[in-house]
Amino acid sequence: MVGEDVEERLRKRLKRGQMHTIEALMTALLIISVVTFAARSVPTTSTQLSETMAVQLKLYAEDFLNILDMEREDHTSWLYHQVNGTVNGSFNGADEIMGQWLKTNLSNKGVFCKVEILRLNATTLTFERVPNGTNDTFGEPPANAVSVWKLVTVLDGVVPEVYEVRLTAWQI
Repeated sequence: MVGEDVEERLRKRLKRGQMHTIEALMTALLIISVVTFAARSVPTTSTQLSETMAVQLKLYAEDFLNILDMEREDHTSWLYHQVNGTVNGSFNGADEIMGQWLKTNLSNKGVFCKVEILRLNATTLTFERVPNGTNDTFGEPPANAVSVWKLVTVLDGVVPEVYEVRLTAWQI
């Protein structure tokens, strides 16, 4: 009887030990699964990171130009007046646009840009640089820079002219 009692206790301990082992294995499997999932969800390659950054830079630049091109009561925009003033020789609109860029907090975050104003040549259908239509305060952009543009139509006389405001953005 005493021997049977000891055997019964040993069986119960073995069953408890087996349960603890199974629980430990399940916990280890769960931890490994969570770590694997977390590691795969983070962009790990430089290609993924650069693509993500390129999309973010494009959104910054597009939003910036869209805000400058918001319609006013007189059916023009701030951007229209900058292009028109540059074309007529009143001032350098590219410098004015760069001034607005510097008022944002993007340059403090290492996001820089180059502004260009180009005129559409109606004969060749190509864009040509406008005199005083460039501001490259931050130098030439690197190869991985992102360019966005906004078309602006200037009514100067009878024939409208089309201009492109090109903003090239990059991050350092």
